Amino acid sequence: MAKDHPTGNSGLYRAFLQLKTPEECYRFLQDVCSYSELSAMEQRYNIAELLADKCIYTEIMDRTGASSAIISRVSRVLSADDSVLRALLEAEKKAAD
Repeated sequence: MAKDHPTGNSGLYRAFLQLKTPEECYRFLQDVCSYSELSAMEQRYNIAELLADKCIYTEIMDRTGASSAIISRVSRVLSADDSVLRALLEAEKKAAD
């Protein structure tokens, strides 16, 4: 395994499955991520939510401070056939309805 490339085989991914509450997840991410890494992940998730709500790029840029390049990247992720992020957002929306 290369030191600089995630493989999906780390115990990190199993650790996520053990987390039970949003607070526990937040605290775990604070333990393993820098402030900027955690902030970037939150921003991308917020962008995904806004894209799922059909917000336009300029509105997303204004609301999140993200660049159009980051918004475009998240948009590509959401449009992929196997997007886990999109599936999670759809399940969250369905649960809220």
